[in-house]
Amino acid sequence: MTDEAPGFEGVFYDKANKMVTDKLKENGALLKLIFITHSYPHDWRTKKPIIWRATKQWFASIQAFREELLDAIHEVKWIPAWGETRLYNMVRDREDWCISRQRAWGVPIPVFYGEDGEPIITDETIAHISDLFREHGSNIWFEWDEKDLLPEGFTSEHSPNGIFKKEKDIMDVWFDSGSSHQGVLTTRPELRRPADMYLEGSDQYRGWFNSSLSTAVAVTGKAPYKQVLSHGFTLDGEGRKMSKSVGNVIDPIKVMKQFGADIIRLWVASVDYQADARVSNDILKQVAEVYRKIRNTIRFMLGKFARLYT
Repeated sequence: MTDEAPGFEGVFYDKANKMVTDKLKENGALLKLIFITHSYPHDWRTKKPIIWRATKQWFASIQAFREELLDAIHEVKWIPAWGETRLYNMVRDREDWCISRQRAWGVPIPVFYGEDGEPIITDETIAHISDLFREHGSNIWFEWDEKDLLPEGFTSEHSPNGIFKKEKDIMDVWFDSGSSHQGVLTTRPELRRPADMYLEGSDQYRGWFNSSLSTAVAVTGKAPYKQVLSHGFTLDGEGRKMSKSVGNVIDPIKVMKQFGADIIRLWVASVDYQADARVSNDILKQVAEVYRKIRNTIRFMLGKFARLYT
């Protein structure tokens, strides 16, 4: 706990639970105390419970052009067709886009803060930072002092003493990838806009497909793609996500060494790419058996034809 929780500073959050409850009881503010067992989010890498904290964030509003987004979705061909409904509903029910992230790496949010805590972001500061990034790269935001990042002689009513602090949050990485149509399609002469197709996993309706649409419509009024094709994920035999830490990963190289590349080709041809597909050693052995029967049948038929021809 931080100094934002007076009386509990420095206490581990789990231990603080009882202390907070006791404080509520002491002040006559505890209405009821019960214990329940419920589903709780855990970090996918450490498998430990996540600590939730309320923090200030930066948001970009899409309200002003939401109808344009919805119209653009109807102009795109979606494969499978349900993708249109999925993204449409996401955009329809969305108010704001949280564009800030608390990480030690990434593209910085070019905002300064005055001595009174007021955020400072003007056409002048943005243009200056853009020129500096173009010349020196975005890492200077983390390496240079505020006075070296601001325009020479810059003043603000929010900092009478000329002291400024820079924003430490970075931009949402989906804003980066979602701007690829601007950074790629408009800079390479052999490419054209919109792209013929965006192809990615089905999780990208909330990610790349979504952020690309938002940034493109905001800038051009049109979707950055003509078609979107999404595919499912490769899971283990029990339907779980493959993970190195769990040890349930199927290595294609090992499969090719054991069964041959044709077995992988036959497995791929046998599954519906639009849905999640399970694969395991047992499944591949079944595919290998099918392959063996097909191969033997072909050999038998070829032998028959050869004798007839003779």
